[in-house]
Amino acid sequence: MQKIISYALVVLSLVSTIAVAATSEDIALTLVQKYRFGQNLPAISYQVASQTQTYRMIVNKVGEQKAQSMVRSEIDKVIPDYQNQWDKNLASSYAQVISADKLQSLVDEGPSSKYSSELKTKQGEIGPLMQAKSTGLLNEMLIKAMTSAFNQIVPK
Repeated sequence: MQKIISYALVVLSLVSTIAVAATSEDIALTLVQKYRFGQNLPAISYQVASQTQTYRMIVNKVGEQKAQSMVRSEIDKVIPDYQNQWDKNLASSYAQVISADKLQSLVDEGPSSKYSSELKTKQGEIGPLMQAKSTGLLNEMLIKAMTSAFNQIVPK
């Protein structure tokens, strides 16, 4: 009987740990969406795209201004397909380094939260986590956008 009780306690402990982790990510996602923390995706995308050989080829063909316009336009077209996952990746990164209670305070109180300075100091930990989670996503998105932009300059 004691073994059954011990087993049940272990299972309950595991279940509550899993529930807390999910709750932390849910709270973090609410934070990311409420304060639009993931809205840097277009700027980051353009910054990365402008460093590619494909971008340089487009610039050589149509000039810098036209290339910027074309690439930004194509990035804007694909962003909606990736924004939700980007936000989830960011939320997951926050949840890994900030407790659910602190995240909830940040959701509820925003910049007035006593944890807002901690959020800033944790960026050094959050950034690499986000990069690890999102490099593939960013590459996939940019392949679509840059292919579309490049196809506009290729003679048909």
